[in-house]
Amino acid sequence: MVRPFRWIAACAFGMCAASGAGAVDLGVNFAVSADDTGGEGIDADFSLAPTENLALRATAGYSTGPDDIGDLAGTVFGAGVSLHGERLGVTLDYDRFDDPANYRVATLGARAWFEAGDLRIALLGRQRDMGVELTLQLPRRVVHRSVDFSALGAGLELGYTHGDFDAYAMALDYQYDDDFEKFTSLDDGPLAERRPRIEALLGSFITQAQGAIDQQAAAGVQYSFDRNTLAVDISTVHDAIIDESSTSVALTWHQVRSSRFDWSLTAGVLDSMSFGTVGFMTVTMGLSN
Repeated sequence: MVRPFRWIAACAFGMCAASGAGAVDLGVNFAVSADDTGGEGIDADFSLAPTENLALRATAGYSTGPDDIGDLAGTVFGAGVSLHGERLGVTLDYDRFDDPANYRVATLGARAWFEAGDLRIALLGRQRDMGVELTLQLPRRVVHRSVDFSALGAGLELGYTHGDFDAYAMALDYQYDDDFEKFTSLDDGPLAERRPRIEALLGSFITQAQGAIDQQAAAGVQYSFDRNTLAVDISTVHDAIIDESSTSVALTWHQVRSSRFDWSLTAGVLDSMSFGTVGFMTVTMGLSN
């Protein structure tokens, strides 16, 4: 847990030094999340806009999964770049969740969007590479096995903005490669209980996005007034291993206290057949120059 916090501190120090120059727009969001499965997470998201049309981001964090998956926990690192004009833009993002003991997932995402009046249309692409480390204790030896598989996803996002209201809807569908079958076949084999239960990631708000997703969708609406914003989001994620979905509903209150400081509180519930109903909460604090 030490490594991501050293990285966060280094980024924060660099941002403070750069903000003194006043040449670029800088911001950082710190978020702390928890749910009642035992999942916990802390993240820091740094943003930098050297020009009006270019934005960069870097993310570092640490998260632990629900009790059902034992000690699965890992660091989260990410980076992204966005180039945009008045009516169109493109974003590239890379994020990696890494539990050095037995699981890792890296996601490369692309988003290309354009606006037509109040309507915003975006094309989405994802490449997810996953790896699972297995250990089998045999009578005379210990066998270590690595299973790697990947998924390619494509989707669409629609947004609508009018006055103080904003709404969106999105959907993504993933296609897995042939190596994924090697991993799912372990459910019927002797290694079934000796691998990380990554399907249980579906049952935690903290780790929901790190599992073997084959479909996901979301929709939301928000209303802004004075310096406040209220938002409601509904999302669903389908797991390819157990062929089951979890659905979450979240309510967010965001308040801008000044040009340099804002904060938000998100609370909600996540429901799935195998893991029941889970409550979660996230507190976010934002700073900028």
